[in-house]
Amino acid sequence: MRPVVDPDEDALEDDEEDLEPDSFFWRAVDFYGKHRRRLATLTVGVFLVAVAVTIGGAIPREVDLDYRFPDHASVVEATIEYSQESETVREVTLRWPEGAPGLVRDTLDLSPGDYDVDVWLVDREGEGRHLRGAVTAPADGVVRVRLRE
Repeated sequence: MRPVVDPDEDALEDDEEDLEPDSFFWRAVDFYGKHRRRLATLTVGVFLVAVAVTIGGAIPREVDLDYRFPDHASVVEATIEYSQESETVREVTLRWPEGAPGLVRDTLDLSPGDYDVDVWLVDREGEGRHLRGAVTAPADGVVRVRLRE
C-alpha cells in the first residue's frame, strides 16, 4: 500500500528545495522569528496612530466667532443658528435690553467642516431682520463672520 501524499505538501517541499539557505525568503523568516514581538508591537503602534489620525479629524474644537450687526445699538435680540448640510447643529439666542454691543462674540465647539450661519435680529420696535453667513471649522484665532442679507 502506497502512502497518501497531499499534492500541496509535495509542491511545498519542492519549493523549499529550490530556495537556497541564504535566500531572501529564509533571511526574512529568520528575522521574523527573532523579532516577532517587536514587529507585533510596531504593527499595533502603526494601527493606533492611523486610528488616532482618523478620529482626530472629527473631534469638535472650540471656535471663537465675532459678529458685527448693522445698527447694533437698536438690536435687542439676536438668534444665531449654525447648520451643516441643512441640519441645525446649534442655536443660541442673545438678548440686550440696552442694545447690542458693537462686537458680539460667540464661542462654541464645532466638528471640522463648513457651516451656514443664520442670524435673526429683532430691534426695539419689534421688527425682524434675517442675515446669513458662513464659517469653516476648525479655525485658529477669532473668526469674524461676514453677514449679508
